Amino acid sequence: MKKVAISLIFLLTFLLSGCSAFSFEESDIMCPPKATGSKAEIQKLIDKNTSGDYTLKYPKNGDNRSSIVMHDIDNDEDEDAIAFYTVNDDTQAHALFVQCNDDEYIVLEDIEFEASGIDRVDFCDINGDSLDEILIGYSQKTSSLNTLNIFRYTDKITKLNSSHTYSNLVSGDFNSDKKDDILLISLYSGDTSAKAKLMTANKNSSLSEIGSVELDSDVTQLADAKYSQIEFGVYGAAIDGITSSGDYTTQVIVFDSSAPALLNPLFSYSGYSATRRTSQICSEDFDEDELIDIPVCSIMSYDEKEDASKVSRRVDWSNLNIQNYSLTPTASAIFCPEDGYFFTMPKKWFDCVTARYDESKRETTIYSFEYVNSVPKKTAKLMTIKAFPSDEYDPSTNGYTEIINTGATVYAYSLSTTENYLSITGDEINTLFRLVNQ
Repeated sequence: MKKVAISLIFLLTFLLSGCSAFSFEESDIMCPPKATGSKAEIQKLIDKNTSGDYTLKYPKNGDNRSSIVMHDIDNDEDEDAIAFYTVNDDTQAHALFVQCNDDEYIVLEDIEFEASGIDRVDFCDINGDSLDEILIGYSQKTSSLNTLNIFRYTDKITKLNSSHTYSNLVSGDFNSDKKDDILLISLYSGDTSAKAKLMTANKNSSLSEIGSVELDSDVTQLADAKYSQIEFGVYGAAIDGITSSGDYTTQVIVFDSSAPALLNPLFSYSGYSATRRTSQICSEDFDEDELIDIPVCSIMSYDEKEDASKVSRRVDWSNLNIQNYSLTPTASAIFCPEDGYFFTMPKKWFDCVTARYDESKRETTIYSFEYVNSVPKKTAKLMTIKAFPSDEYDPSTNGYTEIINTGATVYAYSLSTTENYLSITGDEINTLFRLVNQ
């Protein structure tokens, strides 16, 4: 009797809990979540195609991470869709192309290909006809590289002739010919050299290589790769990688149409790079001037008798000069990786301040400094930034002023009461503070 009762309890728990009673990988969900809106209609088509027995596949990289990617693939201003799934097989994947036609969704094509996972799905115009091609990258258990297939809609879904392999890829107009190119990035692995190849579409829309360049072979994985404006009017890719020692480094790939040649201006055969850093941050447009900023990291000034582990890190966000391969700082910030924020330094601080981080108190204290007998010495305390657990922050007793509340954490500041030519105001602080990835 007791066994029957236990069985009934288990059965009721199972029926009431649904999918939450099980643990699934992020990329594979056997029991699909209930979609809403347009995606619910798409999911009904998958159900119909598979009798409801399938596993959704989620792209692991790129900007489109949903198993049902909405995009206008036929250029009629209505969102169509591509859905990824498998049916009882972890070596075959499906891409279900769905068209929106007068508010009704119809299946255009259900394409099956040999894949253990979906790496990415991207969209770009490789032939300049204002209609996006569809880039689908997928992984296979038999290879460390991903495979790229390209599809196009012309009354039906067609696959372009050739497939290409890559570790990562970036699309954009590298050679200023009004159509998108594809930069295929391959990391060093066994008999595969570290290389970037720029591919452009020829007259029959097949991809052909127009340039290649060597990459740093010490980079074992990529942290980020993005198409960006490097100088005004010059576009390329900023590639942030992680080396075998765990350091981060940045390479920039541009196409010189006058040569013509693909260039990697920051590459060094010696392995030394001005961008090599222990700080785990990637290139971005930090100062919002539409140019990519490359992080050059260093430890702030300190007396060698001090504990270097408590000295804050400085990031000089820099633009790359393509002509002489130099990096020019455009903004500098104190970086607090422990609490996840940057504090941009006013120009009057650039060569005059240093900072220390107290891990136990979660405090960054900023000081002015001067050289005494060629040794940097802290002088006046300017301010402190502190991260409070939200339930411990009380401005009436803490003596700090709130900068931002994330829900879990309150970031707040305290200014020195002593006036100094380096002093700043609370209003300035609110514009200079920024969370990482904000």
